[in-house]
Amino acid sequence: MSFIDMPGLSEVKDAYAAPEGLYDLCIVSAKVTEKDGKTNIQCILEIEGGEDYANVFHYVSLPSGEDDADKKKAKMLFARRFFVQFGIGTDDGIETEQMVGARATACKLSQQEWEGTPRNNFSANQLPQEA
Repeated sequence: MSFIDMPGLSEVKDAYAAPEGLYDLCIVSAKVTEKDGKTNIQCILEIEGGEDYANVFHYVSLPSGEDDADKKKAKMLFARRFFVQFGIGTDDGIETEQMVGARATACKLSQQEWEGTPRNNFSANQLPQEA
C-alpha cells in the first residue's frame, strides 16, 4: 500500500448547526432548481463569523401555473420577505446572480432534525409596514 500524504487531515472537523438565535447571513450561492414540477431558488446561506457552523440551505418557492391563487400569493409573499430582508431589489422579477453576496443582519435561525442530524432553518421577517 502506498502512503498518501494529506497534511491537516487529522484536524478536519464537521460543521454543525448553530444554536437557535439571531445571526448575520450572506448568500453564497443561489440557483434555480426544479423537482417534481416545482421550481425553487436554492440558496446557501453562510453564517458570518461562524466558521464552525454549517451553511444553511433555504429554498425560495416560485409560483407555478399549477398553484391556485392563494398558493401563488403565499409563495410571492414568502419570496418578497426573503428578498427584502437581504436587500435584493424586487421590481417584477429577480436575477439570481444579484443574490450572491447579499447580506442580512439579525436573521432568526431555528433548529430542526433532518435525517437524524440537527440543521438550521432560516425564517424571513415579516415585511415592514411601509413596504
